[in-house]
Amino acid sequence: MHEIGDAGEMATLLARASAGDDRAWRELVDRHGSMVWGASRAYSANRADAEDVWQATWLLLAENLNRIQDPDALPGWLATTARRESLRLAKARRRESPAALDSILMDVPDTAEGPESTVLRTVAAGRLGQAFARLSQRCQQLLRVVAVAPDASYAQVSAALGMARGTIGPKKGRCLAALREGMVALGMPEEAAG
Repeated sequence: MHEIGDAGEMATLLARASAGDDRAWRELVDRHGSMVWGASRAYSANRADAEDVWQATWLLLAENLNRIQDPDALPGWLATTARRESLRLAKARRRESPAALDSILMDVPDTAEGPESTVLRTVAAGRLGQAFARLSQRCQQLLRVVAVAPDASYAQVSAALGMARGTIGPKKGRCLAALREGMVALGMPEEAAG
């Protein structure tokens, strides 16, 4: 992850990107891409929607680049834009069809052998999805970001979710504990839930 220097450096980078400099765009994406992805994934029902939101966020930046007056505000602008685009897409999707609970689960490659393993994994995934759906929306968003962007800094998570930086670790712990408790309540053995 790149550290951003002073506001003058970021202002220059934004001006170069606005002028169509591909290297400046790559630098912006390198610096902020994982945070935008985390925000996109946190508020999206599935990977495909998150990819659409990620792309829309960068497109909106391209369209509004000359309106960014405070270069230091760019991370917040990107996170807010990703969040709003996710909500806009979710609203559009609700009009199309109801979202499935299991759509929040990440695609995991199938490495198990035999039908018994497949059945057990499917049951566990269903319980995980049910327990996850019972969490507060805030916990769901936080755990999605942590799952899809495990290397994101607390500053990036804070910007993506609008949470105070010092509350992220404790909140994550409480959310994971609630998820484990929910899975056990749904009949999953404690050793498998933890």
